[in-house]
Amino acid sequence: MDIAFVLVEPARGENIGAAARAIKTMGFDDLRLVRPGDMTAANWVAHQSQDILAGARQFDFLDEALADVDLSIACTARQRIQKERYVNADECAALLSAKPGSLQRAAIVFGRESSGLTGEEVARCDLGSSIPLAHPQPSLNLAQAVMVYAWELRKHRPEAPATASDRDTYRHTRDALQGLLSARGIEERENLHQWLLELLPLADDRALGLIRQLIRRLTKP
Repeated sequence: MDIAFVLVEPARGENIGAAARAIKTMGFDDLRLVRPGDMTAANWVAHQSQDILAGARQFDFLDEALADVDLSIACTARQRIQKERYVNADECAALLSAKPGSLQRAAIVFGRESSGLTGEEVARCDLGSSIPLAHPQPSLNLAQAVMVYAWELRKHRPEAPATASDRDTYRHTRDALQGLLSARGIEERENLHQWLLELLPLADDRALGLIRQLIRRLTKP
């Protein structure tokens, strides 16, 4: 499974460089930047991780950074009302590794140093996550948060990406479920719609397979 680390509007080059160093030391190499600030200091902080910076792709919008991602996890210190369910950082690895046949690529999304992710950005992601702290303040530095998730995710990382057909990926299942709900007149703002889309990321491969069978039967002509 490929895992991308997405930084939304990181303002300080030092944090970008430290994040690159963090993900490389944990065995990852996919760094994505959405409208980054001055990156002048990024190279000297990266310390032998300049290849990660050189390969980092830059995007104007979060949707573009997540276009090829099956499942995205929004990391936020302040839980937003756009999500009712949040998983701790140490639960993310087990959650992703329970879907080896459904996930080809996942993304961990981090927000700005000053304000984190907006409510809209959290809503754009499939799942919310946070790092349990002994004290609510001060919050972790951006690069520190990246290291925590990279450390946790390397523990249960599948060796190879999924080989499932397009019809069996998590993204296809999510899109099919949204299509079914829309066809049944269940709007996105309704609690049932939000509840189902928040429960879906928690399902393992077996449960996702059963959900796909149900959707196919309900949409069969």
